[in-house]
Amino acid sequence: MGISDFVFASSFDNSQEYCTYDNPVILQNEDYSYSLMFILSRQSQLLKQLSFSNIEDLIVRVISHETIHVVIGKLEGRDTSDKLDDLEINFSFDIGRTHIIRMNFLGYADDDTGLVTSML
Repeated sequence: MGISDFVFASSFDNSQEYCTYDNPVILQNEDYSYSLMFILSRQSQLLKQLSFSNIEDLIVRVISHETIHVVIGKLEGRDTSDKLDDLEINFSFDIGRTHIIRMNFLGYADDDTGLVTSML
């Protein structure tokens, strides 16, 4: 169970590029394996611009993050798994200023899980 390969696809709406998992393949033991999908923005494709220009630095976190979604989806269902991305982390800096960031903002993760668990 987890991510077994990756694919690139182009968005047909005006969304920004993003990663997700899909294309389930059933394995011998009734578990599923998924493709890590890099969805390229429609605009970047039309303008022949590079999407995911910094993906090499984040690929381990992306795979880990989407695998966590797969596992939670197996245990609790896809709706619960998708809510993981809506969780927010609040942290203070300077003189009481508060910053809010979503738990799935991979660039702020402190390890290769791809989850933001604490800041500064």
